[in-house]
Amino acid sequence: MTTITSLRNTQSNAANQESSDNQYLFRYFSPNINHKLSKSAKIIIIGLFAYSECHALQTITVDSRSAYNVSNSEDIKLMRQYFHEASMENPLSKGTMKILEPIGISKARILNVESPNSLDIEPITKKLSFRFSDRLSLVLANCKTNNLIPHIAVAQVPQNAIAAGIASGRKYGIADWNAYEAYAYAFLKHVTVDNGFNEADFEVANEPDTTGMAWMFAEKLGNSSRRAMAEYLKIYAAWSNAANKLTKEHPELKIRLGGPAMTTFSFGGFGTINWAEEFLKGVAAQNSRIDFFSFHYYGNVQPLVGMPYFGRYPTITELSEFLHSKLNELGLADVPIMFSEWGPSFETRNIPKALINGNNIGASWVARFVLDAAENNIDEGALLTFFDHKAANAEGVLENLWGWPSLLHSDTQTPKAIYNVATMLNRLPDHRVSTVPVRQDSIGVIASSDSSKVGVLVFNQNWDFINVQELAPTEQARIILKNLPFSASKVNVTKSVISETQANPYFIYLNNNLNKWQTLEAKSLRSTRMRPISVANGTVTIPDADLPPSSVTLWEITPAE
Repeated sequence: MTTITSLRNTQSNAANQESSDNQYLFRYFSPNINHKLSKSAKIIIIGLFAYSECHALQTITVDSRSAYNVSNSEDIKLMRQYFHEASMENPLSKGTMKILEPIGISKARILNVESPNSLDIEPITKKLSFRFSDRLSLVLANCKTNNLIPHIAVAQVPQNAIAAGIASGRKYGIADWNAYEAYAYAFLKHVTVDNGFNEADFEVANEPDTTGMAWMFAEKLGNSSRRAMAEYLKIYAAWSNAANKLTKEHPELKIRLGGPAMTTFSFGGFGTINWAEEFLKGVAAQNSRIDFFSFHYYGNVQPLVGMPYFGRYPTITELSEFLHSKLNELGLADVPIMFSEWGPSFETRNIPKALINGNNIGASWVARFVLDAAENNIDEGALLTFFDHKAANAEGVLENLWGWPSLLHSDTQTPKAIYNVATMLNRLPDHRVSTVPVRQDSIGVIASSDSSKVGVLVFNQNWDFINVQELAPTEQARIILKNLPFSASKVNVTKSVISETQANPYFIYLNNNLNKWQTLEAKSLRSTRMRPISVANGTVTIPDADLPPSSVTLWEITPAE
């Protein structure tokens, strides 16, 4: 039996380190912005500078002709793919799509579009009829307009006409499984055949290991329940049978069915069953189709490669190794693994543990995340949402909730720092090349090249999620490029940075006294071109550069001639 043996039941406390370099606090947290910040929000600002001393020079060597690929796919393309989808909670305008298209958005994950009254049974003839929700029609029309593939979470509500009972005024469960399977078939057909989507993904439920299966039961079950798993497998089988029937009738359709869209808490962390293992064994035993395995991954509960443990949940490497081993054991080795939700933190309020989703701290985590996900062969991903929500503050004024893991501000036009990481990845050439190091303490390196360009992305990331403080020091980097893939006596180098003050619109929110230049620097990703640098024997040394804590830096190198 394959199990995750490395689940941590104790929490390792990150070192609390204080910096005497308080001038950073005065610059970032000036009296002009105090009125905008709650006490909790100020904690995160102080944490930013709890560890800011400068370490020794980091030399990064890039062999521009030495191919380096760790995943079963192409590493760079795989890293980009994690940004190609997010949840659509409201329709996307043409203006918003114009901003999203450059980073390759091609799918929209869609939740909460089922109606409990979609299925109706004629009393005398017992004939079934179906009427689907207006919200489903709305989002499908928006997907059609924007040329997006729908990825729809199903099995989120009961069908009242066939409910098993009533408890506390709500209907629950399934009394007629044949009718429920007919509903599943009608839903799939409505999305694909009736609405003209030749390609679509369907994900059975959303976090059924915690609250996503509550509609099936009269009473509240505990997390990662065996009983919930047994019922979930029956529901999954109904959707699998419906999908098989539809694709047999319409072989031209490219539909995928998967699940269980579970939390990582249920890989054994709740102390009950391992939901992933039980699901995969159950699906294999009942011969259900599974076109992808999905679960949710958030940085505030699981460490990335080389980072200290801070909880009882498995690392990204442990999860990957377990899943690939189990899929292979069950004859399902070709099933893709998908993060159907991911982000730096699952918190979404304007509190310290969530605000990293809106700033450079989250962006640097994302840079490390895409490297680790690709090297662990995670095949697909969907960021939690396309854009932030709004909520009323203490004065009753609607304001942006920066704590959402999303690409855009709630104005649907302003790219957040996370979006700028996606832009950097798209500026990298397609083919990854060797670097020394790849990871070293808080530093990580991704480099790639083609016949006309070399790209080097370096992140400086080590955020303490438990104590809400910065652990990455300010570093200095010297980039040495060997074996340039093109002939040139000199090269042009452009440099782009995401940091506290650069390509981080959250900094503008915190400061109301920025000049025009500071605002431009913080609002969007900007590039600075250096003076041409001479090439010596196919080697280029780029001038030393500071790497601030929680930053991402991209160098793009092209022939000067």
